[in-house]
This record gives sequence, C-alpha cells and structure tokens, in this order.
Amino acid sequence: MRKTLAALAAGGAVVAAGLGSATYGLIHAHSFVLRRRSLLVPSQGAEPLRILHISDAHTLARHTKRLAFLRDLADTMPDLVIITGDMIAEAKAIGPVLDALDKLLDVPGVFVFGSNDYVEPTFKNPFSYLAGPSNRAASHSATRRPLPWRDMRAAFVERGWVDLTNTRASLSVGGWDLDFVGVDDPHMHLDRFPKPVPAAPESGPRMRIGVSHAPYQHVLNHMVSDGCSLIFAGHTHGGQVCLPPNRALVSNCDLDASLASGLFDWPRTPDSEPAMKGDGAAIAKEEAGAAWVQVSAGVGSATYMPLRTFCPPEAILLDVVPMRS
Repeated sequence: MRKTLAALAAGGAVVAAGLGSATYGLIHAHSFVLRRRSLLVPSQGAEPLRILHISDAHTLARHTKRLAFLRDLADTMPDLVIITGDMIAEAKAIGPVLDALDKLLDVPGVFVFGSNDYVEPTFKNPFSYLAGPSNRAASHSATRRPLPWRDMRAAFVERGWVDLTNTRASLSVGGWDLDFVGVDDPHMHLDRFPKPVPAAPESGPRMRIGVSHAPYQHVLNHMVSDGCSLIFAGHTHGGQVCLPPNRALVSNCDLDASLASGLFDWPRTPDSEPAMKGDGAAIAKEEAGAAWVQVSAGVGSATYMPLRTFCPPEAILLDVVPMRS
C-alpha cells in the first residue's frame, strides 16, 4: 500500500512538473522582447543606420498579442526593415499581418520568404528535431497545402518593399548606398545564388547586406565571398525550447546550436566571441572575407508546438554606427 501511494505521489509530481513546464512555455511564447544592438563599422562620413529585423512570426489570424507586438514596432522608427520569412501560418493571417505592418510599410524594406509562407505547417514530433534539420522528413514534401504567398508579396511590393528572392537590389537609405543579395529558402533547397554584377561607382558610404531565411553555412559562406559585411537570417527560432540561461539544443540547420540566435562573426575563428543573445554592441572587422551575421530567434513559434523556454520571442533593432576617426 505504501509503495502504491509512493508511486502515485511520484507520478503526480511528474505530471505537475510537466504541466508547470508547459504553462511556463506557453507564457514565455508571449513574452515578446525588442532586442537593441549596435554594430560599429569603419565607415566615414555616414550617419547611423537603424535596421529593424523581423522574422518567423508564424502568424494565425487569432494571434492578437503577436499582431499587436508587430504593430508597435513602428514606434522604433527604423530607417530600414528586413523581413527574413515565415510571417504567416495560414491564409487568413495575411490581412492581419499586413494591417499590423501598415506603418512599417511606409519605411524602406526588403524581404525573403520561408517555407511556412509557401505551405501550411504540419505536425512534427518535437523530438525529431534532435535527429537533424526538419527538411529531411517526408512531411517537408510538396504534399503540404500551399498558401497564397503571392498575395503577401504583391502587397509588400506595392508599398515599395523589395523582394530579394534569388536576386540583387540596391537602395539608398539614410545617406547609405546599400547593395543587397538575397536567396530563396535554403531549407527547402530553393536557394539559387544570383550572378555577380559590376561594382557600382562609389558615391557615399556603401555596404553589402545578405538576406536569407535559413542560415545554412553554404549560404553564409557564399555571401561572405560575395562581399557582404552584414547578413540577416531567421528560421531557427533560437532553438525555441532551450535550457537555461539560453542554451539551444538544435538550430534546425547545419549551424552549431550555439549560433541558433544572436549576432556573431562569420566565418568563426579561434578568437570569435560567443553569439550576442541579448542587447549589446560589437565592432565590425575591417578585413575582407568576414561578416557579421544576425540570426533572429523569431517573433512566433512552431504552430503545433507553441512553447518557448529560455528563448523569448523577439524582434531586433540593429543600429549600424560609423566609427569616427
């Protein structure tokens, strides 16, 4: 009898712990954070450039708190908006997302898409991510129902944002001449790196920026070789379910899990600092063949696993600040 009672008590403790963890994860999934970072760059005669990075909202029409967070990001008054994909999780979310981004659509912006902009999510065993990137699974096939991503693209482009899907573009923003190179989602093997173009004549402070949904190593390497000094990506959700204080178990790509979110230099060297997960400042390297990569932990979470632990949903405000001599 005593053994039975002890077993029941132990089982109850396990259930209580599980429920407590799930509750914590659900609460944390709505604890939205705005990260503030600065990158000091060796560029003379330029003003600071404020970039707002948004990724992986995975929005459903009923996500009122998530949509309110997106709407409030206009108060950051960025010079440039960069979207790195997976903004929706159902067709009904396109209208609410466009409404939430309405003020930001008046700001210069660039974007790429992720797999969940193209097709509806499907349930996956959460433990399957421990075996490697989810694109190895059969559920990542063409059997998933398509989403009307072209409608979202048309709305973005109509307001002046630039689609960087496997292409290049240039914008003048805040006194900077910005050259962009983007790729379609590498997680779905859709990336086709655009052909090089002749260098533009120097007319002011210039920077090349790479944009990808998923931060696969071959994409980062190609962008560095192409001359990018700053690269933006998402996809990883920062690991989504992490150990304290912010230790990801997976990146859902071929990056080390320690780089599942944050600002870090690439390629990595023995002198590389750990990825900057929170607020802070970094100094850009002056040598060629190196870049800073910002991987967003994302605003949302996987549709069928709406939990986050020790990895709050985030948007990132990155100030590119010229160093004065």
